Amino acid sequence: MASQEKNKQLYIDKEAISVLNLAQEGLLYPVTELMNEAQMKAVNTSGVYKDQSYPCPFLLSPSGRRNSEVLQKAKKGDKIELITDGETSGSIIVDSVFSINKQERINKIMGGDFASKRIQDIESRIGEICVSGKYTLTDNEIIKHKKRLAQRIATLSAKNIAGIVMSASPLHRIHEKIMRDALEECDLLVVFLLKPHKSDLIEYNLRLKCMEFLIDNYLMKERVIIIPHDDTYLYAGQNRMIMNAIVARNFGCNKLLVGENNRGLSVYYLDNEVHSIFDSLTGMNIEVEILPEYVYCDVCKTLVSIHTCPHGHHHHINYNAESFVEFFRLGLLPPAMLVRRQISAILLSSLFPHRFKDLDRLYYDILPSSGIIQNSGEEEFYLKLMQLYQTTSLN
Repeated sequence: MASQEKNKQLYIDKEAISVLNLAQEGLLYPVTELMNEAQMKAVNTSGVYKDQSYPCPFLLSPSGRRNSEVLQKAKKGDKIELITDGETSGSIIVDSVFSINKQERINKIMGGDFASKRIQDIESRIGEICVSGKYTLTDNEIIKHKKRLAQRIATLSAKNIAGIVMSASPLHRIHEKIMRDALEECDLLVVFLLKPHKSDLIEYNLRLKCMEFLIDNYLMKERVIIIPHDDTYLYAGQNRMIMNAIVARNFGCNKLLVGENNRGLSVYYLDNEVHSIFDSLTGMNIEVEILPEYVYCDVCKTLVSIHTCPHGHHHHINYNAESFVEFFRLGLLPPAMLVRRQISAILLSSLFPHRFKDLDRLYYDILPSSGIIQNSGEEEFYLKLMQLYQTTSLN
């Protein structure tokens, strides 16, 4: 009996469940269900699904010998359980089972981007047999995020809703500028904060904490909302921008903000006009605003667009997130002109807890006081230390 049960189980990971959640809640519309073989071939050939551009077929083809054996034996009408991390995560009623060309599937997912760091991961998680049919899931957190956003839109009577997708790893001054500028023009800004399924130095919850701090203290918080955005294999290659636009539109945004230096945007200039991957798409029904690249100019003494600053690149400081991460990896405070000092304090105190053996002594010996020494913890220590870095008379 136990053997028969295993013949009716597919083992899929949280990343696949996340993608199924998106479709179930209409966030990948016009796709709302797993595609069959005919639909797959049509999308592969035309790049269109139900009169709208769609970059790759929506399929379930889990890898693994056991999954392959289950699908080979499956028949129409069979109910197969979906198992994730040892727990039942849903089920699917089989409509059809068919073989796919694995390399063609990878090509469509990646959109031709074979330089992506994720391509080996994509290859290992895709099998050669697909299953289509109606599925149900035991839990879908996206439902509550849709409700939160709908309530905020109703409360504000928001009409102009802008979305931006960011990892904010770390959250730096350019992110802050983009968000401030966006709030000048929209009723509500939706920050889709990327939530990777792989571990990272600055984990999602820490990035969320930094983003919430910035919004609560320095922006009009009632007009900004954070929506977790699972960073799945759908966003692995050149199709990232298209899929982001589809999800943002289906969440209710009528504009998507995208930086021109995003490698998935394929920006080029023709006749003094900016063109991108979105120019050839049909039926998207969302405006895409391409934002200029911003830098800090040591002559202008402020953040500027590279298109409007008259000074050369040798006067510009680029906001390279990967370089900033190295500061935090080494436990260093980046300059406040790069990352707001409160954000740096939150990150370092979380990444290096209990770093200082005798914090009381450091407070007493190094930091100025009004006569009463009060140890307020490591986060406060970093803030006060940054103030010492910013002294001017001894530069």
